[in-house]
Amino acid sequence: MEKNKGYAIVAITIVLIAAIGVVYILTNKGDNQESETTVTDALGRTVNITEQIDSVYCIGACSLRLVSYFDAVEKIQAIETTGTFNTQDDQTYYLINKAEFSTLPQVADTAEAILALNPSVIITSTAEDMATADNLQTQTNIPVYVINANVEFGEAFYNQITSLGTLFGEQNRATELNNGIAQMINDITSKATTASAESAYACGMFYYGGASFLKGSGNYLPFDYSNIPNAIEPAANGQPYVITLETLIAANPDYIFIDSIGLNTCVDSINEYIDANTGLEDVSAVENNNIYSTMVYKCYGTNWDNQLINVYYVASVMNGDLYSWTFEDKANEIIQLFYPGTTMTYSDIAAGQTGNGCSAVTL
Repeated sequence: MEKNKGYAIVAITIVLIAAIGVVYILTNKGDNQESETTVTDALGRTVNITEQIDSVYCIGACSLRLVSYFDAVEKIQAIETTGTFNTQDDQTYYLINKAEFSTLPQVADTAEAILALNPSVIITSTAEDMATADNLQTQTNIPVYVINANVEFGEAFYNQITSLGTLFGEQNRATELNNGIAQMINDITSKATTASAESAYACGMFYYGGASFLKGSGNYLPFDYSNIPNAIEPAANGQPYVITLETLIAANPDYIFIDSIGLNTCVDSINEYIDANTGLEDVSAVENNNIYSTMVYKCYGTNWDNQLINVYYVASVMNGDLYSWTFEDKANEIIQLFYPGTTMTYSDIAAGQTGNGCSAVTL
């Protein structure tokens, strides 16, 4: 009897120990599960991403640029093999982070290569639809977040920054960047309340093909913010497009602004047209030497930092009497807004990129 009682006590003890073990395992499993953050990407997809992001792999135009606006550069362990490096120094984010990015390995954007890299999240601009993004996510079993490389300043841009701030756990940084940009734009628009009597033409952008004098933008925000009539009509997609010389001559712009990435090509074309007596020599901007260069705007996507600098430069050229600031001071403020703490200045960046930065052009 005592023997059976002893067996019973042992059995109960074993059951209790097993139960405690199960509770301990389940509790620990719950503790070790990573918390997730839910964000919405540019395609409207809901993406679940672990709160602890250890590494990021970027694919396509502007993906790495947007990451560099946050305190996340150290999470980049490798860079894609194509695209980014065609004109890397003309992309301000790369020039500022060149010491770090130039030493990273280049990894192909195939599912196999990405699997081997095993990042916490993939950020891409190359997925044109939900199916493509979902397919990459299924192939790699890694969250895929899609960004819009062509969006301009406005609600969609601010929403994208806010979403990325949530993704990186840097909501305050996202708010700081969005508010800073909005305040600077308001600084220009609040004074330029009357439409200018003079028109302007923006050209030389590198957008899905080489830059040229006759590749212009009819949807150029530096003109819009300064209330300057654009000499050409906007394209349906709002992006730069090729016009005819006859269209430009008929528009007769008072000012011409050339993107630095196409500056040399554009100046050569202008001189050739003038020498051939095409009528370009009689266009007001050419006749009065009102030709200027701007920072690189389109290069592997939209250079939002440079474009905000262009906003201030155009305002200083055409409406300078409305403002008390100096252009270079504002350009340096913009660099610090996008890249807090960088030691690079506007003049450093302009010197390191194609063309002459923001300056008057001599034919």
